[in-house]
Amino acid sequence: MTSKHFNCTLCGRCCRASIPLGLAEALDYDSEFLLALVFSMETWNLGDFRKNRPAVPITHEELLTTLAFRKDKLATDQSRETVFQVGRVRSTGERVVTFLSVSACGLGDFEAGGAKCPALGSDETCTIYERRPLGCRVFPLDPLYPEMLQHVPLSALESRLPCDFSEKAPAILENGRLTRDQDRELLEARQEVIRRDSVFLPYYGMASASFHPMPSLSQVLLGIKGNGKMDVPFVPALTYLAASGQVSPERAETCLERQIALAGAAVGQALGRKDKAERARTNVLRNSLALMESFRGRIAQVADGLSSGAA
Repeated sequence: MTSKHFNCTLCGRCCRASIPLGLAEALDYDSEFLLALVFSMETWNLGDFRKNRPAVPITHEELLTTLAFRKDKLATDQSRETVFQVGRVRSTGERVVTFLSVSACGLGDFEAGGAKCPALGSDETCTIYERRPLGCRVFPLDPLYPEMLQHVPLSALESRLPCDFSEKAPAILENGRLTRDQDRELLEARQEVIRRDSVFLPYYGMASASFHPMPSLSQVLLGIKGNGKMDVPFVPALTYLAASGQVSPERAETCLERQIALAGAAVGQALGRKDKAERARTNVLRNSLALMESFRGRIAQVADGLSSGAA
């Protein structure tokens, strides 16, 4: 088993992206982050492993272990058939596996052609560090991999980020085991959030017509085309959380109002900057704002009509 070392260098590079959040956890940040739903999809060719182009280098054996872990630990009985699908390539007969997940995210602020966390201060340090999201607390560990294979995503990070991975840094993984119980608890907590949120996928598959003109689940999968991500407005998550009893309809409505205010401010700021590079993003924000406004006062009504699929 491979051992790994890690120490944060306070470079802020890991904060130059959207912030991963659990669906219910997202409401803890709804007055600070403009929220979105993120559908993520990975497709693997098991018949001919050489045809895969993984974002994180991984061996065939490690992949099989990871897929078994995801099927068992990152889905429920209710969601497993949606999360984890096995099929065959029509032209070759090769077996392929698709893994689908969903989360919330706090959209990054637009700066110098890229995104950065809204909580990242001018001195490149976190302004909400003491109550930062679970996805930030678990970094650099990756909840899509079991503890024994955390060296796989850690090795990928070594080539991308200026964190200290040298042997002078504290050991984070030794012989396939995390060295600190605290890290293990955070990893398992984030994995449980992914497992619990996976139930949203069959819910959205059933309920997507209620959120027109948003894409259906099948349209989302076609849009991702096997590997990648798609961001959509957060509104369906609010109705799901209310329908499943995770939050009250009143709390969901409060979140919606806060998000409308944030989206309106973001559109106004983007228009004021008159940056052509932001044009596509601004149009997406406008469309999202219009959708959110159309659901004002309707969260409880829609949730009641869809409550059976969220149970």
